[in-house]
Amino acid sequence: MLKLLSIPLAVFAYTLLSTGFVLQKKGIGWIGYKGTKDRTYYRNLVIWIVGFLLMNLNIVPNAMALKHLDPHIVAAMAGWGIIVMVFLSAYLLKEQIQRSDILFTVIIVLSIIVLNLFEITEAKESIARPYLLAAIILPFIILVPAVLKSLSRTTRAVLFGIATGMSTGMIIVTMKVLVSELGFDVVGYFSSPLLYLYLLFSLTGFVTLQAAYKLGAMMLVGPIQYSTAILYPVMCSYWVFGKQLHPLQIGTIVLIVISVVGMLKKRS
Repeated sequence: MLKLLSIPLAVFAYTLLSTGFVLQKKGIGWIGYKGTKDRTYYRNLVIWIVGFLLMNLNIVPNAMALKHLDPHIVAAMAGWGIIVMVFLSAYLLKEQIQRSDILFTVIIVLSIIVLNLFEITEAKESIARPYLLAAIILPFIILVPAVLKSLSRTTRAVLFGIATGMSTGMIIVTMKVLVSELGFDVVGYFSSPLLYLYLLFSLTGFVTLQAAYKLGAMMLVGPIQYSTAILYPVMCSYWVFGKQLHPLQIGTIVLIVISVVGMLKKRS
C-alpha cells in the first residue's frame, strides 16, 4: 500500500517544502523589525514560524517515499516544488506569473509522469559503499577552492552553489540509505552515522547557500543550486545504488532541469 502512495508522498513533501519557503519569505519582515512590536510584527513572526515548521516537516513524507522510490525519482520532484513555489508566490506575494511558466509546468508534470512510467524495478537493492563514501566526500572537495579568495567572486559563487546542490542531493541519498537499511526504526537512526551525515549535509547546504548568495546574484546561484540538487542524486542512483536508467528517464530529467532553470531565471 505504501508503495502505491510513494509518489504522492514525494509530491506532498516538496509541496510542504516550497509552501514553507514562500511563507518564510512572506513573514521575513519580523527580522530587523523597527519600532514597537505590534500586530504586524507578530503576524509576520507566526507566518515565518509556520513556514519554518512546514519546511522541516517535509522529511516525514520524504522518508516514507524513499522507502520505495529511488533518489533520482524523489530528487526530480524538486521540479514540482518549483511549480508550487512560483504559483503560491503569485497568490501570496503578488509576484507575476510569466507565460513561459505554464509551458514549463506542463513539461515538468509530463516529465515526472514519464520518469515514473519507465522506472526499472529491480529485485534486490544494493549499496556500493566505496561510491557512497566518494559521494559523501565530493561536496567538501568542491568547497576547498570555493573558500580561496584568490578566485573571482563569480567562480566562488558557482562553486558554493554546486556544493549547496550536492549537499541537498546527499540529504536524499543519506535518508534513502537509512530507510533502506533500518526501515522506519527511528530509534535505530540515532545509532547510525548516516543520521549525523544527514544533519551535516542539511547544515552544509544552508551555510554554503548563504555564502553563494553573498558572492553572486540569484540568477547565477539559483539555477546552479537546483540543477545540481536534481542531477547529483541521479548520479548516486547509478553509482551508489546500481540503478539502471532508461534513456527516456535521462531525457526527462534533463527537461526538468531545463524547465527549473527557465522558471528561476525569469525571477532573478
